[in-house]
Amino acid sequence: LTPDRTSMRVFHAPDPRSVLWENISFPLSMQDTAKFGMKVVWIVGILFWAIPVSVVNSLANLNSILQALNIKTVDSSKPWYGFLSGLLPVIAFSFLLNALFALIIVAAKRVIKLKSRSDVDAYVTYWHQLYQFANLWLIVIGGSIFNQFQSLLNDPQSIVTTIANAMIGSSVFFVNMTLTQSIGKCALDISQLQKFVIALLMRLWRSESTITQRQMDRAKIPETYQWGYEIPQILFILMIVVLYCPIVPIMEVFGLIYFAGRYITYKHQFLHVNAQTFEGGGNATWLSIFVFIISIIYMAEAVFIAYMGLKQSPASAAFGFVPLVVTFVFHLDLRYKTITYLQNLPLQKAAAIDVK
Repeated sequence: LTPDRTSMRVFHAPDPRSVLWENISFPLSMQDTAKFGMKVVWIVGILFWAIPVSVVNSLANLNSILQALNIKTVDSSKPWYGFLSGLLPVIAFSFLLNALFALIIVAAKRVIKLKSRSDVDAYVTYWHQLYQFANLWLIVIGGSIFNQFQSLLNDPQSIVTTIANAMIGSSVFFVNMTLTQSIGKCALDISQLQKFVIALLMRLWRSESTITQRQMDRAKIPETYQWGYEIPQILFILMIVVLYCPIVPIMEVFGLIYFAGRYITYKHQFLHVNAQTFEGGGNATWLSIFVFIISIIYMAEAVFIAYMGLKQSPASAAFGFVPLVVTFVFHLDLRYKTITYLQNLPLQKAAAIDVK
C-alpha cells in the first residue's frame, strides 16, 4: 500500500518458498531509498572499476612485480614464465569477480532487504552482468587508451584504430580466461572438489559428536543454482566469442570448447546435484538476460562494421548493416508480441510453459 489512499502499488506475488521472511516487514519506501543509494554506489563503482582491473592486468608482467618486491627477476623466455604470466591475471580476475558477487548479494539481502530470493537473483544478475560488460571494455582499453591518452587528445579520430588494435592485443587474456573456465570451472563443478575440501576441514576442526542433527540435515539439502553468479559468467564468455569472431576467428574454437563443457556440466548438475527449490517466474533469467543478449548482438555487429571499415573493406562493412537491421526488427517484434505478454502471465502458468 502507498500513503495515498486512492492508489496502490501492485507486484507479482513471489513463490512462498522464496520469501525472505526476515525482510518482510521492511517498509517499501525505505527499500526504494536503499535501492537508489546502492544504484549510485554501483554506478560510481563501475567508473572506478578500472583501478582493480588494471591491477589484475599488471600481474601478467611477473618481472615487474619481482622488481617491485626487490626479488631477482627470472628468464622470461622460459615456457613456465609464459604459462604463469597468462594464468595469474585470470585467477586474480576470478577472485575479484567472486568478491564483487558477494558484495552484491549482501547489498540485496542486508541493505535493500529484498523480500524474495527470486528478486535477489534478478538484482544480482543485473548488476553482476553490468560489471561484466564493463570488464571487457576496461580490459581492452585499459592498457591502450590510458597509456596513449596524450596522443588521443592530439588526434581524437585515432580512438577507433586504438581500440581495434587493443582488442587484438587483449585476445590472449580472453583466450586464457575461456580455456581456464572451460577446464577448471567444469572440472570443479563436476567434482565438487572445493566443497569436499571445506567439508573435510570442518570435519577435522569439529568432532562428529558436536554436529547437531539440524546441521546434518541441512548438509543433505540439494544446492540451488545461483543464477546471479553463473549466468553473467556465461554471457561474458558469449560476449567475448561473438565480439572477437571477425577479429580473431580462432576464438570461435575456444568458445565451442567452453560451451560444450558447460553443456556437459550443467546436464550433470541439473540432473544429479542442483534442485530449484522455488520458481521465480523468469524474472531473474528471461527478462534480464534477454536485454543483455540483444546488447551483445548489437555490440558484435557494430564491432564487425567498424573493423571492416578499418580494413578498408566498404562492401563487407555495408553488408554488416543487414544483420543489424534484422536484429533490430526482431528485437521490436519480440518485445511487443512476447515480452509484454509474458510479464502478465500468472506464476504457475509461466512455470508450466517452461516445463513444456
